[in-house]
Amino acid sequence: MNGDHIQQYGSGNLGKVVHSGSGDIVTGGKHTAAGPDARAAALDTLLTELQALRHHLDDGRRAEVDAAVREIGAHPSGERFRTVLERIAGIATVLGAVGTPVVTAVMALMGAS
Repeated sequence: MNGDHIQQYGSGNLGKVVHSGSGDIVTGGKHTAAGPDARAAALDTLLTELQALRHHLDDGRRAEVDAAVREIGAHPSGERFRTVLERIAGIATVLGAVGTPVVTAVMALMGAS
């Protein structure tokens, strides 16, 4: 058998790259840590999606989501913030497809935090 066997894992992996020149090989941009702007945008998206989700919730779940939003507004510590996001994602998950945008927004916010 001739040729290379290449397995790619992880985000931004290029596989086999042959470079004969100078400088970096960059495809799709260099990855950097998310800054405050990315976090603010992700939080805005989550709040927008939660507003759209509210009419699918019963009174009890709506109250839980409202409490979670108030807690997020109080700027909890990192671990507490993550716990609140996980609670929101759990509520959205049991709603199936209608909750998917909220789960996606929570995951984006966790990645931006």
